[in-house]
Amino acid sequence: MHTWAARVSGDWPAFHTEIRNGWRFGLAGGFTKRANCALVEDLGADVAEVTRFYREHGLRPCVQVWPGEEAVDARLAEHGYAVVEPTLVLARELSERPRGPERTRISSTPAGRWTELFAETGVSAEWAEGVVRILGQVSAAYGVHEDGDGRGCAVLDGESVAVCAMVTARAARGRGVAGAILADLLAWAHDKGARRAYLCVVADNEPALRLYRGAGFEEVSRYHNRVLAD
Repeated sequence: MHTWAARVSGDWPAFHTEIRNGWRFGLAGGFTKRANCALVEDLGADVAEVTRFYREHGLRPCVQVWPGEEAVDARLAEHGYAVVEPTLVLARELSERPRGPERTRISSTPAGRWTELFAETGVSAEWAEGVVRILGQVSAAYGVHEDGDGRGCAVLDGESVAVCAMVTARAARGRGVAGAILADLLAWAHDKGARRAYLCVVADNEPALRLYRGAGFEEVSRYHNRVLAD
């Protein structure tokens, strides 16, 4: 398995995984593609196994494809799997403590406003609950801007921290809310021992890319999903 695939799946884990026939299958009730996809264990693995597995579980078959898996990617295309959401992995070092504005309330549970901000993403209450369940499996800190206009999450794993679930209320965009939350989460993570940070961002999300690159993040890898077309 690709090194970054293993790290990302560990920080955003499925509820259940099965490793067989050259694939690592993730299941999380359909909540997010990242937790409900197949990862490549063997470059010669049969694509039909992915189709069969997810159809049996009532989910649309999905594979996460990383650099070095081009042969698998070609076979997926031949089987009718379409590219969805090309994504970049950005990372930076945290050798020094970042300066945060200290405008973010950080807690160990996603209570109150953190959960309410799901409405800004247009997802259902059930979907929001699924995301909270995914994050409940890891060591996560939940940050909410003091004005209640944005939120984010930091998943800590030793000296590595993953930043995820960043949301800014529509009315507050362009006001520096996301930047404040990001800086405060990185400062919190450094205090907890993190010395490296990373995040995943959809490749065509230019506002997010400007924010993250401005905060010192650089591309270290990328992936895309292949989803079976209807």
